[in-house]
Amino acid sequence: MGPPAWAELSRATGDDRYIAYADKEYWATAAKLFDGQEKLFYRDSRFIGQRGPHGEKIFWARGNGWVYAGLARMIRFIPAADPRRARYVALFEKMSSRLVGLQKPDGYWPASLLEPPAGTSPETSGTGFFTYGLAWGVQAGLLKDPKFLRTAVRGWHAMEAAVQPDGRLGWVQPIGAAPEDVTKDDTQLYGVGAFLLAATAMADLTDGGAPKETRP
Repeated sequence: MGPPAWAELSRATGDDRYIAYADKEYWATAAKLFDGQEKLFYRDSRFIGQRGPHGEKIFWARGNGWVYAGLARMIRFIPAADPRRARYVALFEKMSSRLVGLQKPDGYWPASLLEPPAGTSPETSGTGFFTYGLAWGVQAGLLKDPKFLRTAVRGWHAMEAAVQPDGRLGWVQPIGAAPEDVTKDDTQLYGVGAFLLAATAMADLTDGGAPKETRP
């Protein structure tokens, strides 16, 4: 989540040292936490080697949502001519393809991404971040296959369905550091933030305009 702020500092000041620092730290972290086989990130090093109740590796949806939404923002803030940009685009595309295959039939992603989807509850913080990134990637021309748009639309419909009659966004996993159970009555501000990110990206898709560089 943090690297886009450093990239913006370089863009605002003309000083390359900010983005150079972010780039160095980003790839040092990715080297430790990115699983190249699964194309997903561990929440932190404690989860490397751990297994869930079905023997699956544990990849937290919201944790990967932070990375994925952060990638979308980072790419936006790196100039097209900057040679560092291609590496972020490649990672974004890898994660995008993996996430499409992990979306549940109901449009949500489970809190633990590799958990068998049958019986898993909706979860809107991860789903919001993934929907945002996919919709932005389609609008930016990075995700050209129609499957990405279909996945984003399904994710958005799921997010809309999670809005409760009183206006609250439900199914937001509470504060934590790992996949946990969630109910329709669970709501948090960060879930609403992910909802708004997804809403802006979906609006850009439907109005046919170019991605709004000033939007979060």
